[in-house]
Amino acid sequence: MLYTIMPLEVVMEGSDSYQPKYSEIPWKNGGTLMVEETGQNQAKVVRLISSNPADYLDPAVQPGCIIEYKPI
Repeated sequence: MLYTIMPLEVVMEGSDSYQPKYSEIPWKNGGTLMVEETGQNQAKVVRLISSNPADYLDPAVQPGCIIEYKPI
């Protein structure tokens, strides 16, 4: 819910044209990271996919963290 005095058209302007480019990259212990490229050699972690519960406790790969990334 958005509580704002701004018209909905102004708040949502440009949201339908935003299409991020996601990539899945392998991560240690057989996990996979879903990342969004943010710049040259950098990516923002969007999601961690792993069957090891301990992987989710690693602060280096929390969603929103910036990591070094070299696209193939």
